[in-house]
Amino acid sequence: MKNLVALITGGLSGLGLACVNRFVHQFNAKVIICDLPSVSSTSIPSSSLFLPTDVTSEIDVKNVFNRIKKDFGRLDVLVNCAGIVLSQQIFEHSFEDFNRVLDVNTNGTYNMIQQMIPLMTNNGVIINTSSVAAFEGRRGQTAYAASKGAIIEMTQPLARELASMNIRVCAIVPGAFDTPMLRKLRTTVPSTPGNFPLFPARLGSTDEFAQLVQTIVENPLLNGINIRLDALLRMPP
Repeated sequence: MKNLVALITGGLSGLGLACVNRFVHQFNAKVIICDLPSVSSTSIPSSSLFLPTDVTSEIDVKNVFNRIKKDFGRLDVLVNCAGIVLSQQIFEHSFEDFNRVLDVNTNGTYNMIQQMIPLMTNNGVIINTSSVAAFEGRRGQTAYAASKGAIIEMTQPLARELASMNIRVCAIVPGAFDTPMLRKLRTTVPSTPGNFPLFPARLGSTDEFAQLVQTIVENPLLNGINIRLDALLRMPP
């Protein structure tokens, strides 16, 4: 696949950064990175374009749309990796905390999709990021699980709605991956899979996530599906 234009949210770290590197090196794509201006990374390929963006802001995302339309005229792939996690039980966090998680993870994803659609009507691909927490949320993951469950439920209706516009929609449901987000949670989430019945019994690498993103882009029959990428991980309570 040649001359792809790809937009990656949360592209300065973790899963998003792995996708940026794969699109640059495997596809030689034109890559637009959207992330908060406060996030820093020294690993951004020089050929990519970084646009400081709050995915929950309609104005910020509209500015991204205008820039892509002006510079490239189209968008072939949208990968939504931007997200936050809240690991507190319901009596430990506020209603505002709950809303913030849903705002970034769910509303931010929706905001990006809705505003980018007009640029993607030439066989575009949308790939969203959910989590195994959507199916087996642990204690302290009520907000996070709810936000990622909403991503799961978006997949099929969006795929059906956008099929007439030649746009495919899939979601990846990752398990435990070696990312900065997971490292921050080491006090509540094991840093290694431990006694979970996994094969392979290790954390996933961010590039393995990006490999699946590449597969979805390349395989035109993958549409309207949520794909677990978790080595059989089933989260305990």
